[in-house]
Amino acid sequence: MMENIFFDLRTLKACGENVIIGKTVRIRYPELVEIGDNVIIDDFTYISTSFKIHSYVHISAGCKIIGGRNAFVEMHEFSTLAPNVILSAGSDDYSSGIATPLVPLEFKGNVKIGKIILNKHCIVGAGSVVLPDVVFEEGACLGALSLANKKLEKYYLYAGIPSRKIKKRNQEEIIMFENRFKRDH
Repeated sequence: MMENIFFDLRTLKACGENVIIGKTVRIRYPELVEIGDNVIIDDFTYISTSFKIHSYVHISAGCKIIGGRNAFVEMHEFSTLAPNVILSAGSDDYSSGIATPLVPLEFKGNVKIGKIILNKHCIVGAGSVVLPDVVFEEGACLGALSLANKKLEKYYLYAGIPSRKIKKRNQEEIIMFENRFKRDH
């Protein structure tokens, strides 16, 4: 059997209005992907997990949203992935088992299948990696070239490997801009 990772937009679980998906985007399981309104997914992005994208989300070029059929990723309104981000909702420590997607889960050893949630107004900086079971509370951000392996608190900027809290974001200003945007659109 041969599987083709090109996909037909009609096979997506759901797709809203004003959605732009680059020609080179690949979605392995389109039946597990829901896309809201006003979403852009740039070229060279690869998605291989169950994925819910709310409205006003941007996924920049070269991102990988991975984890397999049993993992889950969700991006809420006004969240963004900068170029070359990896959201890995499935992971392996390679200490046991067979580390390949070509064998059933019972032969894999220490695999962690989880979820990643980016709440409203979250940003993941260029080249960063997010591991399974990480939640970005509303407004949390991860700086470029960082690793998130635990929860990021509401309206804080994190950076580093592993990430650590750097400074508070201006929550009032962000909400004010959101309200003005919603009023004008």
